[in-house]
Amino acid sequence: MADTILMDAGGVLFNNVTEETDFLDRLAARHGADTHRLRREIDARDAAYETGRAHVHDVLRDALAAAGAPADVAVDAQWLDDLYGDCLAVHPEAFTAIDAIRRHRPDVLLVLTNNEAAHWDRVKDDRYGHLGRFDVIASSWQGREVKPTREFFAAVARRCSQPLDGAVLLDDNPDVLTEAGRQGLRTLHVESPSTLPEAVANLLHFTLTVADTKDRT
Repeated sequence: MADTILMDAGGVLFNNVTEETDFLDRLAARHGADTHRLRREIDARDAAYETGRAHVHDVLRDALAAAGAPADVAVDAQWLDDLYGDCLAVHPEAFTAIDAIRRHRPDVLLVLTNNEAAHWDRVKDDRYGHLGRFDVIASSWQGREVKPTREFFAAVARRCSQPLDGAVLLDDNPDVLTEAGRQGLRTLHVESPSTLPEAVANLLHFTLTVADTKDRT
């Protein structure tokens, strides 16, 4: 029986902004950078903001300069946050799943385990209040490690103050799930957030009710 749910955010609670939207296209176009180069430069640097070693705005500015923007490129912080918010989309069914777990299995520990910049997590939280829905925030910026390394899951266990023997990782990334499985974690592939309420009900052995699903869109 699972006693802990480790839940990803990008691809589960929300869309993956840099992967699924025109965020990078618009960022590059505004600052005279090449989109494809910008993506590569960000991929080479994302651990810096995911672990909190650098602010995401600073990392994006450095990536823009490396992708063809002027070396002294300036990035307007408010414009960047507005762009991120404009590209952000919520998956309401994932929030339905969280609420159903709270209603039927209040004994289960809910843990946020996403690779994310602290700043972007707060931008999301200001709009949707997702951080307060979890018992433990074990995102990469908290543990200073990135998923799916052993160090990341060790940091998660420390933040939970318990081993992860009874934990199940819910994630949309097959590579993350494969590596987590190699480390002995149980996993659930979230191929579509729309199926998540039923999936967690089956996983945690409860039956969804009208109260669980009435607010779904």
